[in-house]
This record gives sequence, C-alpha cells and structure tokens, in this order.
Amino acid sequence: MARATSSRPATTRRRQRWPDGYDPENTRRSLITSALELFERRGFDRTSVQEIADQARLTKGAFYHHFESKDDLLRHIQEEYLEAQLAAIERIESGSDDPKVRVAELIRLSLTSVAEYRAHVTIFYQERRYLTGDLFAEVTRKRDRLESAFAGMIQDGVARGVFRADVDSRIVTFGLVGMCAWAYQWLNVGGKLSVDDVARQFSAMVLDGLV
Repeated sequence: MARATSSRPATTRRRQRWPDGYDPENTRRSLITSALELFERRGFDRTSVQEIADQARLTKGAFYHHFESKDDLLRHIQEEYLEAQLAAIERIESGSDDPKVRVAELIRLSLTSVAEYRAHVTIFYQERRYLTGDLFAEVTRKRDRLESAFAGMIQDGVARGVFRADVDSRIVTFGLVGMCAWAYQWLNVGGKLSVDDVARQFSAMVLDGLV
C-alpha cells in the first residue's frame, strides 16, 4: 500500500492578485508546501530558510514577507492541523448527541486526518519540540483544547450511563489520542484496508471496552 502524501490546507482564503501579477496567497501556500516536504523528510533543524525558499522557487525576502522566522512557519503548520481538527470536532458535536456515535466519529476523524494531513501530523509529533516561548504556548493551548474535547465526549458518555463508570476519561483520552496519532507511522491508503475499515476496527476495540 502506498502512503498518503497529500497535505491539505485547513482554511481557504480569498485569492487576491496585485496589479503586477503577484499572488500573496499562492506565494504563502508555496512556502508552506515546501516546508512541509522538507521538514517531514529532513527535519526542522536540518532545513534552512534558504532551502525552503529555493524549493518553492521564491526568495528569502518573500519568505520573510509572510513569516517572521522558520519557527513562526513551524507554528503555522502546527496550528493549521490543530484548527482543522477543532473545526471537525465541532461538526461531530453538532451532528449527534449519542456518545457512542461521537467516539466512533472521533476515531474516524483522527485517522482520516492522519491520511489527509500526514506531513502536518508527522511534523506535529516529531518537530514540535523546537517551538519555544509564546509560539509553543499558542500551539499548546490549541492542543489542550483538542484533548479536552476528546475527554469531554468520554465524560459525557460516563455521566449519561452509556460508558462504564469505572473508566478515567483522562486515561481513555490519552489512549485514544496515542492510538490514532501513531497511525501516521504505518497508515496507508489505497490498499486492502481503507481508512474507514481501520476506523471501524479501532472503534470496535474502544467501544467494546467502554460500553
């Protein structure tokens, strides 16, 4: 099975071109795409701003027009993934109030995100240690919101008597996040098992243990 290689942007902005044909959004996206490939393949610390610009066929000046630093670009990549996750969780919460359905959808979302945002996920888990100070704090706040949403779904199921009362929602959350996140190391698409097939098997294991 071949690994998924697509990395979709979390948001879509209105495209605007300057009178001379310069396209700011396309330039920004090109830099992000270049960084995603280089950070995933070589690592954050072994990739320079010049290499990111060169691969995007742009200049360092263009890079610094859009990002304050390489760290700022890393923060953007991390937040792009987290924001997409948070928006998807909101859709899950508004789509059903059944705790079992929500958890199953949460697992499917997590695995789908690994497939669609594989470079983002790889960088999130392997390179986030390079963020410090305010940049790290921003990413950490959104990561905590994501984990709180996971835990909230488990707590809701326990409170309503759908899930076992003897489970610790925090431990279950860590287990869910870890199980799904680690899939970036092995999950492939286009093969014998689809992402939905894997999600169904994960859901069966988790829900059998919770219900």
